[in-house]
Amino acid sequence: MIYIGGYEADNNQGIYELEDDLTHPKQITNDLGTSYFDVKEDYLITIIKRQNRSGIARFDLMGHEQAVYLSNEKPACFIEEHKKRIYAAYYHDAVVKVWDDTLHLIHEWHYPDHSKCHQIIFFKDMLGIVLLGLDKICFYSYDFKYLDELCFPKESGPRHGVHTQDEKTLYVLSELSNELFVIDMDQKKIIQTLSIKEDETLTTGAAIRLSKDGKHLYTSTRGQNLIKHFVIENNVKEVQCVHLKGEAPRDFNLKDNALIVGYQNTNLIEKYELNDQGNLTKVINKAYFDKIVCVK
Repeated sequence: MIYIGGYEADNNQGIYELEDDLTHPKQITNDLGTSYFDVKEDYLITIIKRQNRSGIARFDLMGHEQAVYLSNEKPACFIEEHKKRIYAAYYHDAVVKVWDDTLHLIHEWHYPDHSKCHQIIFFKDMLGIVLLGLDKICFYSYDFKYLDELCFPKESGPRHGVHTQDEKTLYVLSELSNELFVIDMDQKKIIQTLSIKEDETLTTGAAIRLSKDGKHLYTSTRGQNLIKHFVIENNVKEVQCVHLKGEAPRDFNLKDNALIVGYQNTNLIEKYELNDQGNLTKVINKAYFDKIVCVK
């Protein structure tokens, strides 16, 4: 199955489950503010907004609410469950919150204003909090102790990251400078930097995905509306730059031999076929939802 969600629109409210060919949409929730979510085997965790309050909620995949937490912050921008804990990053309020699986709040990290917390990256023995506004990632143990940090070029704006299965390499996409940073995690050092844009037209980095075999990396940028495909061998090399049909490819994901992309500013979702070299070839399925910002 494929799951999509985004900002409220005339033809989109809540989270939807689609067949792999993007047909037979089933609405799971109709809450406002379900801009980002995480899907597990038989339930999902999502950001919500109710009665001018933000929060998170857990639903089964039939749409039945199982637990909810509300607070007075602006809605979070990222949420994920890891080892029976739920983590959410609050971009506007510079805080990261942690709950147990009953949505009981157990920890908070508070950062200076404009830190713009954007993602939590999970490793075996630690986690990394991506601070877009501070141009760094802070690393902590799972008992919440500060370990280390990794700094990026000033005003690059690190947004999202993915790591290899052996956790030796971390790939980070920047929102402001539109760069892909390759990081040696043993040294906590940037060893390669590549551009995810095509020219100097205004654009902002959006999403990054790594194939299961660790050989192919994909990035998107909105404004220039591109997806780039990189091959990972001795180093990282760009092999394809695809101009998309929609505007603002805010999120995309990989499934089998395909890439599914959702657009924030176009009433469209597309499923691209990937060939044996991992390149995007042709659009094989479409669906029509607007303001999509999360594809799972």
